[in-house]
Amino acid sequence: MRFALDHVVATVESLGSATAAFRDAGFTVLAGGRHEGLPTENALVVFADGTYLELLATREPRARAELRELRGTPGWSRHLHEASAIGRRFLPVLAEPDGTADFALRVTGLDRVAAESRRRGYAMTGPVALGRTRPDGRELAMRLLFPGERWLPFLIEDRTPLALRVPDDPAARRHANGARGLGLVTVRAPEVVAAAMGYVDFFDATLTPREDGAADATLGDVRVRIVGGEPPGACEAAIAGPASLPPALEALGLRAAG
Repeated sequence: MRFALDHVVATVESLGSATAAFRDAGFTVLAGGRHEGLPTENALVVFADGTYLELLATREPRARAELRELRGTPGWSRHLHEASAIGRRFLPVLAEPDGTADFALRVTGLDRVAAESRRRGYAMTGPVALGRTRPDGRELAMRLLFPGERWLPFLIEDRTPLALRVPDDPAARRHANGARGLGLVTVRAPEVVAAAMGYVDFFDATLTPREDGAADATLGDVRVRIVGGEPPGACEAAIAGPASLPPALEALGLRAAG
């Protein structure tokens, strides 16, 4: 199975404020649109290597406040149980503080990947359909596949042309700060060894143990660092090109790779 890094998700409180902050930091930011089945909208920072950073926010601020309030109640588990597969993946991160929260790998033949993953003993949900309406009214269609563990990325396959979802206009991918693409993604997991072996079993990754107890997994051109901690899932991403990032962006778990 061949995988490519598609995008990293960073949740933000306000899409307008986040867009302004990224533009002030020298990034070109594109309006993304509104999702179907989720109370969310996004903006995109697309890079020359074809990856992008998704800035994800609820369309109404009150919706995110309600998620945070609900998370501290006995009804939270019931709410997630009744939600769609997409909701079960993204509603928990929307209830958490802003920051790097997830990442996706692009793949073709998603049904085959799902079957092979299940054959290897990994519980999968999907493929499930997701739509997004761009500001210009164009409807995008994609399918997603979700592993049971949050420290594993979800997989995405386009049903409409990729260029509609990830603009290939050179001007859209050019950034005043020199940003070229996404690099190392860091994920937290309760048990580093078990999570690292999951990357081997699921993605045929090559592992490199680190002296600090973390482990690096290499999946072709995709690099993932697995560290111990909670909550599980993506927590940091490197952006190649900029010499530095302002503190507000670093607070989202973004790091300048130079």
